[in-house]
Amino acid sequence: MPNQLSRCFPLPKIRQAEQFTLADSANGKRIEQWINLYAQDVNNWEPSEQHALAHLIPLLLCGEQSAQLVFNQEINRLFLQNEKDNEVMIKSLLEVEADEFRHDQALQTVLKQLPNIEGKRHIQRQAKRFYAKLGRGDGRCQHFIKIATLDSCVTQLMHEFEHSLLGPKHPFALLCGLIKKDEAKHVYVAKHYAQALGATTAMFKQDQRSVSDLLHQLLATQAEHFDFLGVDLNKIFNTLEEKWQ
Repeated sequence: MPNQLSRCFPLPKIRQAEQFTLADSANGKRIEQWINLYAQDVNNWEPSEQHALAHLIPLLLCGEQSAQLVFNQEINRLFLQNEKDNEVMIKSLLEVEADEFRHDQALQTVLKQLPNIEGKRHIQRQAKRFYAKLGRGDGRCQHFIKIATLDSCVTQLMHEFEHSLLGPKHPFALLCGLIKKDEAKHVYVAKHYAQALGATTAMFKQDQRSVSDLLHQLLATQAEHFDFLGVDLNKIFNTLEEKWQ
């Protein structure tokens, strides 16, 4: 039976900045090519791989969907200020939003073909609570510090999937390699936007550990499935902690 998982967060509906034309994304085209080449063959993957990914992809999707909303809201806020100086940043944020949408599409295409699993709603609710809590009550500067931190974590996570027991030629490993390239760019955009909003090195250090610890706790709820694919969560977060010291 195909997977009919509902969205963690709805697609953005308000798009004030549609007048901006974005340059074609080379990596975006690669992801679209991946969908055309591989997305219809998911049910041919090993059943044990399908079972593990059916537990893990809802966690990844929730983050992509949350990011789309956050960047869309900030794009609309900047656009409504109607200031010329905002145009470069609006375009950068639009590019990130477009990337997250493509990731969402690719992961949704995979998930729809994976088997239904017991507890999938619970996995989604845990992820939704994490991302909703993360964005609650903070100013914009601190929010984008957290986004830069999250994207750093996702970049490392995608790297581990790319080099997991799936093997380097496995379609999902290839997709994660493509997503990793985008997420590394998103770290740069979110970090520099946070700095433009007044973020300091001390502020980054304060939030990096707390955000990564909370994300580690969320992902660890599915540790057995990460372990099955050879993705070592402790290694990921130890690497990040060393990087941020």
